[in-house]
Amino acid sequence: MTVYESEGTFDNKDQKFNIKIQTTDISPDEFYISTFYNICDENRYAIVGILQTKDGNITDFSNYPPDSVLNEVDIPFANLNNSYLQTGDKDIFKIEEGEKIDVYIHHGIGFNPKKNAADNEYIENYKKGIYAHLEAGSPPGSKGDGGLN
Repeated sequence: MTVYESEGTFDNKDQKFNIKIQTTDISPDEFYISTFYNICDENRYAIVGILQTKDGNITDFSNYPPDSVLNEVDIPFANLNNSYLQTGDKDIFKIEEGEKIDVYIHHGIGFNPKKNAADNEYIENYKKGIYAHLEAGSPPGSKGDGGLN
């Protein structure tokens, strides 16, 4: 899967965010974000969203055109999965206007970090700022080499 471009807005007062993700039209199936993980560390604010298909479509979409958009709106900070936070990590609820949040979108069909060690490692690596393709399947990013461009 290629995530071509994404942009978003974060409202520190209402503690909500919106993200527009450019994807591929896969009708009649659809993409959705199954979970947003809070992967802040002691130096930066960051989240990763797990992009999946509603019907479990396992087609390799890496060469499909950027002809669709997925809009995620009014996602409360409270909905973030905080299981990867550690003592000393930045608190996203204390973000101030003008500060940056790094956002990663990872396409992961059947993604389950509790049952799959590689999925867990993806999130741990995103938290560290490492974007490496671990196994067969669709690597994250648009170049097919694990880079997020």
